Amino acid sequence: MPPVSLTNLFPANFLNDAEIHQSLGEEFSLCDHGNMVFHWADFHETCDAVKESMESNPSLLEDFKKRETSLKQLSLIPVWIKTRSKVHQTTMFDLYQKHILNKTHLLGGIDPFGPLQISFISGSGPYKTLSIAECFNNKTYQDFVLVSLLRGELPKRNFRIRLKSKVLVEYGDKFANAQLINLEQMTTTGLLFSVDADFYNKELSKGPSIRILIDTNLLHSSLNKPLPELKAYLSEHTFNLLYSSRKEDAVECTLAGFSIQSSFDFYKNKKVYLFTSYESLAKNGEVSAKNLKAFVDYTRALVRNHYQRLSDKLKSA
Repeated sequence: MPPVSLTNLFPANFLNDAEIHQSLGEEFSLCDHGNMVFHWADFHETCDAVKESMESNPSLLEDFKKRETSLKQLSLIPVWIKTRSKVHQTTMFDLYQKHILNKTHLLGGIDPFGPLQISFISGSGPYKTLSIAECFNNKTYQDFVLVSLLRGELPKRNFRIRLKSKVLVEYGDKFANAQLINLEQMTTTGLLFSVDADFYNKELSKGPSIRILIDTNLLHSSLNKPLPELKAYLSEHTFNLLYSSRKEDAVECTLAGFSIQSSFDFYKNKKVYLFTSYESLAKNGEVSAKNLKAFVDYTRALVRNHYQRLSDKLKSA
């Protein structure tokens, strides 16, 4: 039986052809320039499907083993972390693993985002002040997550779509100020935004509410389109995806309705991540919340359909 590539999960005109590889790193683009993508690791059903596919796809299995072997090499990189009470000796493998598997308490409760004295030379130094998170490489971190998911070491995820999009937010007295913020993800339950921590602490967080301007009519108009038409339609709006400056698209949200988390990103900038549920959005933007959730549900159905086709193909082969 010939090997089944991940590219068979979606028709070629749905993919960003320049990025097609028979590997675990493939992403499926819903519009040009990767501004809206789905990755198999972002849905528990497709994660299971890929894990099953590795049994009959030599290229996928080889890719998994190469990533696994590469990660094991991190055990050869020693790290010393100096605290007030002691010097902790560990390895880069352990730092990645404990952080990703949420076991940082095994390092004595060290804050992975706080400033620490870290050395890669010896227990006597020299030491440099930085956070554990700043020691991580973006690609290596992603590989660790992929391998951990396929091993069953991480909780499987609900469906989500990743975006490279900016939307306008109004804030301050009578919402007189405006700023672009990043829309990172659309999930089955809500939206994830990110903002610069300094901007959040000094400006955005000062008021009880903000207004988010977001064009959800674009998503509503894309429902029920087959995959090739969906990508073509969304690609027409690649550089202003979901952006709006129209007051009628504004949805007022209380900051108390957001789940807020602060962390370093991989470029050593401090970010604040804000998650709001569709339920919270619906309080002042029922139509917008409905359009957003409907689009996520529709794309999830498309993904299920194509992975089911792959499963049926494997069973009949």
